[in-house]
Amino acid sequence: MSAFFDGARYELDALRRAPGALVILAVAALFYGLIYPAPYSAQVYRDLPVYALDADGSALSREVLSRIDASPDLRIVAGSTDRLAARRALERGDVLGIVEMPPDFQRQALRGEQPMVGIFANAGYLLAYSEVATAASEAVLETGAELGVAAEAARSGVPGRALAVQLPMGVQVTRLYDPAGGYASFVVPAVLVVILQQTLLIGLGLLCEARREGNPRASEGWIADAVWVFGRAAPWTGLYLLELVLLRWGVFALYDLPDAGSAWRVLPFMALFLLAATLFGLVLAERFRRSDDVIPLLLFTSLPIVFLSGFSWPTPLIPEPLQWLARLLPSTAGVEGFVRLNQLGAGWAEVWWPALNLSGLVILFSGLLVWQRRF
Repeated sequence: MSAFFDGARYELDALRRAPGALVILAVAALFYGLIYPAPYSAQVYRDLPVYALDADGSALSREVLSRIDASPDLRIVAGSTDRLAARRALERGDVLGIVEMPPDFQRQALRGEQPMVGIFANAGYLLAYSEVATAASEAVLETGAELGVAAEAARSGVPGRALAVQLPMGVQVTRLYDPAGGYASFVVPAVLVVILQQTLLIGLGLLCEARREGNPRASEGWIADAVWVFGRAAPWTGLYLLELVLLRWGVFALYDLPDAGSAWRVLPFMALFLLAATLFGLVLAERFRRSDDVIPLLLFTSLPIVFLSGFSWPTPLIPEPLQWLARLLPSTAGVEGFVRLNQLGAGWAEVWWPALNLSGLVILFSGLLVWQRRF
């Protein structure tokens, strides 16, 4: 047991010689975890500005535009018949979309023809583009459906039958695990896992020079070396588990993010993830000669690690060699397990593969550290 405490003391002595690393290890994850969700705190877009380009000027075209303006997602801020003015407003960023009512819109609709309403949205803002296109399309389709029902009722004299003919089936869409349909609910839980890993790797890397100033005890055998390695990992795993508790039960409540998982499932799995990430960080730290090299390299790899984790890009579409590479990163299995347990409320049976992946990484990285100590 003394080897375990010797390992922990070895790491804490390195921190005493390089106290600046404590800023990264104790503060960075909390800081980023607190501010990262802030830009997405509104969760969904509301009152996106659009331009009404009404070339028809009829009662029906005005009704469609009124429906669009009444939508909680859109707000008509300007209108005219000048296409050039509408385009310039879009280019300046005054509006995020244009709704164009074509000439003879009402006449074609009343004759049973199919007039085309133009919806132009700035695809440079992907989420805004989706909201503009969806909300405007729904308003146009609702108006068209009402016209169809009215026309069928006039022909048949049976309003109920007219509604059944025009809308033979109803659809009810329920958002599971993300009731608000917000971007923050989707991205923050996964990115939080990557933030924990990357700040941990950077902090441990910054101690690389300080560790070389210490004098670890001589080897006492394979088992003692393994115990010593896990002693080295213990302070950082415990520290980051505490930070996870503050983030999961503090930041999630602050930003009202979904949290279907229970602590007795989330914490053991995340403790395994943090142990694997800590051992990974200790292995990487041995490869650095200077602490100045740590931050540039690990920051450069952060974005690829996000993509390899599989939440922002479908895993089956990632080339197979990169999928195997991703399995060597604790964050990949960490994201999978945390999202399933915390967002979906899954049980142990649904996270056996991520847990097995992390267990294999713990064995791999601890074995490398033991080998480095002995040879």
